[in-house]
Amino acid sequence: MSRPTYGQDPRIVTPMEIFDPERGDGIALSGGLTALPYVDADAVYNSNIYNLPANEIDDVVFSLRPTLVVRTTLPRHELSIRGSSEVRRHLDTESEDSEQFEAAARARLDLASRTELTVDAGFRHLIEPRGTAGDFFLTDEPVEFDQKFASVRLQRVGGFVEMTGEAQIAEFDYEDATLNGAPIDLSARDATVRRARVRGSAPTGRNTRVFVEVGGNQVRYERNPAIRNSSGYSLLGGMQVNLTDLLAVEAGVGYLHQKFKDPSVESVGGLNYHLRGEWTPGPTWQVIASADRLVDPSPRDAIPAIVRSSFRLGARKAVSDRLLVSAEAAVVDEDYRSTTLSERRFEVGTRAHYRLTDNVGLIGRLGYRNQNGKGGGRDYNGFAVGLGLRVAL
Repeated sequence: MSRPTYGQDPRIVTPMEIFDPERGDGIALSGGLTALPYVDADAVYNSNIYNLPANEIDDVVFSLRPTLVVRTTLPRHELSIRGSSEVRRHLDTESEDSEQFEAAARARLDLASRTELTVDAGFRHLIEPRGTAGDFFLTDEPVEFDQKFASVRLQRVGGFVEMTGEAQIAEFDYEDATLNGAPIDLSARDATVRRARVRGSAPTGRNTRVFVEVGGNQVRYERNPAIRNSSGYSLLGGMQVNLTDLLAVEAGVGYLHQKFKDPSVESVGGLNYHLRGEWTPGPTWQVIASADRLVDPSPRDAIPAIVRSSFRLGARKAVSDRLLVSAEAAVVDEDYRSTTLSERRFEVGTRAHYRLTDNVGLIGRLGYRNQNGKGGGRDYNGFAVGLGLRVAL
């Protein structure tokens, strides 16, 4: 069930509450545990699987994504373990076939009135999508990497002053790749990223709250750390406003700074911003907008960091309790520091989810992407259309 945004009236009904997706009864296990398995399978036609500027190669991609969640049925606390994988097979381009998987655990503890502690940890084996920052080699096969992650969040909500503290750590370990059969050492991408933030808010009126957020990050590379390591902070202040019972907006501006260990690399400093809004004009409609800025590690030796800015706009429509349609548009700007290289990617897509039976859903989607690069950045475009099934047991 969707949660009201910020101070939005909890009586407001959203499309996610009207839409009743396929769901299984689960499997009761001993010790108050329940297993919830489900499987997604689809076929997607992609007009440009390598995201090339010319001589595009199209293909049909078949995907199978089984997922198993085991969780407790405790009244106050929640413990869960999640395992999932994705197997992709291409009709013609077998070199692009891949396997990805994830194993994760979560503990949510209700410590006291309005105070909650959430701990997450897990492991992922992933690939770099073609055409992204991590794919600049155009390797024979997709670039593979492992990610270990953990986070802890302490949150107190519902009072005069609301507080949130959060810390995250992620370790990235890249496997070697090949280009025209020749091996490529990708250990330069191995990195550890730490992030932390503290946020507080207080009411200034019946429908408004002001907030202040302070964050910090640290990026440490395994190779050439004296040149590429960096640390930074971000400041953000703003307001949450319920303009009406149906429209809630959170907007903030501030400052972002990233300093690199190499004194020859110019520090990143500039405007920081955050925006999120939800408009629910009726029970069957919801519009969501967001904008954020973030400093990410770079996969390239000569580039210490990437400043990534994103803007997203989406809408959902519950046609009935069996059919949910949605659409989203996004613009992502990536600025590669210490170079003139930059890339702007535009994506737009639509999705329809129809419940065939209590346990089976039909999902169709259509999407278009277009990227423009400067200073050696890549230009490409393509579209994808797919149809799939979801089975919940």
